[in-house]
Amino acid sequence: MSSLNTVTGRNGEHVVGSTRVARITQWQVNPTLATKSEWGDSDCDGYTARAAGRRDATFTSEGKYDTTNEVWDLFQPGDVAISVLWMNAALYWDFPRSLCDDFNLTVNVDTEEVIGWTAGWGADGIYYYPGQSGATTRTLPS
Repeated sequence: MSSLNTVTGRNGEHVVGSTRVARITQWQVNPTLATKSEWGDSDCDGYTARAAGRRDATFTSEGKYDTTNEVWDLFQPGDVAISVLWMNAALYWDFPRSLCDDFNLTVNVDTEEVIGWTAGWGADGIYYYPGQSGATTRTLPS
């Protein structure tokens, strides 16, 4: 089997509003259930029954500090923004409203690594996975 049908992270981007976040090194998305019901009753034969509740998604992005594109000028904890996580120019996770709930800056004096940052986000309402019907048609900004 070859890698013919695989996608690498090489073209990954994080766009906030209409601005590409500079020097992204990775992002991670975690669609999940915010709630679920678990119960047992007379028809369960001693097993647990489950039903899905509200859907939710969180994501993190991280990158390197760039003095000409300071990330904290683009978002801070408490900011609500359109966020789009691009896998490539055609595939993206669309968050019409997302809440930035966390921001961390890492300065390593010992190793003198390039300063890095991470940000945590949560969907504020509906979100769309790549290719899902109903998503806004987005264009990757240049």
